[in-house]
Amino acid sequence: MAPKKIRDARECPKDWSPLRKESRHSHHRTVEVDVCPTCNGIFLDKKEIRTLTGSSSLNKLLTKYLGLDSDSPLVCPNCGGLMDGEDAGDVRVDVCLDCFGVWLDAGELERLGTMDDAAFREFTPDKIEEILKARDIKHEEHRKAIRTLFRGLGRP
Repeated sequence: MAPKKIRDARECPKDWSPLRKESRHSHHRTVEVDVCPTCNGIFLDKKEIRTLTGSSSLNKLLTKYLGLDSDSPLVCPNCGGLMDGEDAGDVRVDVCLDCFGVWLDAGELERLGTMDDAAFREFTPDKIEEILKARDIKHEEHRKAIRTLFRGLGRP
């Protein structure tokens, strides 16, 4: 399933150059990605990082273990959402909090591809706190939605 796309033309979140389509080959697969011709940054749609690096741990880190707060100045080239900076080993990766697209600076995809999967499963105490806080907020939002639903069902 293709990710939700709001913008007609994707632009580099760093220098606003139009991104160009380019094929990347890895693990016997070809993926069409968006590359900035100026800074050589690369935008990957959700799950393309797993296809290109072969790392399910990295994919989980960048989708399942996100917080709710953005600490990245970048805007997603796909949907215009806020991006969050995540540490994947020694690489700082920008991930969209809405569509889970990933922005990598020049050379970072190659660095991620050479890292051991264990590097993506180690969390700092701050990261663990961020994950737990996000989980608590999501649970509270879920409880509020259920209470609202049941209140609505009780009315004629």
